[in-house]
Amino acid sequence: MPYRINFGIRAGYLKAEISGTHPLDKFHEIKSEIDSVIEQNDIDRILIDMRGFKGRFGVFDGLKEVENFNPNSRFLQFAVLDVEDNKSTNDFFENASINRGFKLVFFYDMKEALDWLQVGKHEVFEKQLLKEVN
Repeated sequence: MPYRINFGIRAGYLKAEISGTHPLDKFHEIKSEIDSVIEQNDIDRILIDMRGFKGRFGVFDGLKEVENFNPNSRFLQFAVLDVEDNKSTNDFFENASINRGFKLVFFYDMKEALDWLQVGKHEVFEKQLLKEVN
């Protein structure tokens, strides 16, 4: 199933806008793409915009994925922007992440997410990348 990741990068900040569909078997591929851009560009604040992305983990699948997070991700700050319809599942995923030492917070308003990340002008990027998979 197709998906697209549109990356915007600037000093310490990454915006990853994901759109398309989300088969569970592609989660690791998508996560690896984002992790690679974070590592290659010395990023510590990440906004993941999932509002245009269809499909989500169930509670138990999400918990399993939190258990497999890279321990170095504890030093990063993740704001995940999503739609309100996913709030109950996201709350569980957020709590599980925080309880394991990760700074991963879900937001449903762009301004709140950007304020939490403290990134200022969020649409000004030094580099843009696009990853498309069909």
